[in-house]
Amino acid sequence: MFSPDENGFLRLSRAYAAKHLPWFAPALYRCHIVFTEQVPVAAIDPHYNIYWNPGTVKLIRTSTHERERGLAELAFIWIHEISHNLREHYHRRQEFDAKTDRWNCCADLEINDVLWLGTRHPTLFPPILPANFHLPGGQLAEWYYRQEATKSQGMLLLDCGSGAHGKVRPWELQEKGQRLSDIQLQIIRRTVALEMSKQPLGAISGGWKMWITHTLHPKADWRKILKQRLATSIAVGSGSKIDYSFRRPSRKHAVYAPFILPVLVGSRHGQLAVVIDTSGSMTGQPLSQAVAELYGILRQAHQYVTLIPCDVIGYKPVILGSANDLRKILELPGGGGTNMVNGIMTASALKPQPDTILVLTDGQTPYPSEKIGIPLIFGIISPPGIAHISKPPCPPWGNDSVIEIEIG
Repeated sequence: MFSPDENGFLRLSRAYAAKHLPWFAPALYRCHIVFTEQVPVAAIDPHYNIYWNPGTVKLIRTSTHERERGLAELAFIWIHEISHNLREHYHRRQEFDAKTDRWNCCADLEINDVLWLGTRHPTLFPPILPANFHLPGGQLAEWYYRQEATKSQGMLLLDCGSGAHGKVRPWELQEKGQRLSDIQLQIIRRTVALEMSKQPLGAISGGWKMWITHTLHPKADWRKILKQRLATSIAVGSGSKIDYSFRRPSRKHAVYAPFILPVLVGSRHGQLAVVIDTSGSMTGQPLSQAVAELYGILRQAHQYVTLIPCDVIGYKPVILGSANDLRKILELPGGGGTNMVNGIMTASALKPQPDTILVLTDGQTPYPSEKIGIPLIFGIISPPGIAHISKPPCPPWGNDSVIEIEIG
């Protein structure tokens, strides 16, 4: 069993890691600590339950002559484990159809090629490095997996848990542990990437630079799409929600006295509604990609967006003013069947009525058979290599109303 000394020292090492590497803090402090002797050192699951062997924590704490050395070694392990989740190794192994143990090794090589400021390699549990296999650093796990050198045996390979490879291990809490929604996981990932992107040139290694670009930039160029395909008022700010009002007299009222003239009032910015498919088929990477596209829209549109989650019904609209507002969303309702028509109807009933409705879905949904009087754009999200995806009927919609978005 763990003692207060190990518990306190472990939490102190997390604070130590966050102090030296503050961009990792959103992931570090989202972790739920679980002590178990079933893991040799540490492991993590996709929901940021992080499992620590109390004996190992004590060994690291007491074996080093310097207290700070022990904190730095544990900080290295903290960053190592959360990196598996940030880099989505559990999803990628499934896509790559790799063997669990060897994939864990290659995923370790991907994230161990950099020694972060303030961290130290654990003396008693040295990490495996690309140099151990005479391979270069800065590569992805998929590349390392293809190399013959990584098939070598005889090295101490530690199981980092389902967060590294997607296979549930006996020590993992599953239903009893912390459960994070897909959007919560995506927000953690994007918050870390955004904070990393603000660091000075040279502070972030090459592999992580690639990850930042992949994480923060959507597949679709929404700046271009909003300009070309959405309502003109959204792109140029001329506005279409303009009406006459007597609440403030016209500046020309003296000329036309005794007549009182109304003035034009209303929003001078277009209204954009985004319907996101939150049905069961969108669980995992499809929903993560949809959130990535929404993030891109918010960063590039520079306006308020009304978000409507939808599975078989359109749920309560959420107003988002910037990409940072995504942090306020703890979970998107849904998980049932799919009918984006109901989400579109919910969007069209908004007051004021949107100029354009964007629907982000995997295509496994009924589509409206007739136009509704508001421009519709369909963003169809699909895994790479899919030959056929379900699209809205043509007519009434043409190819210029459909954007194909590949996951990745």
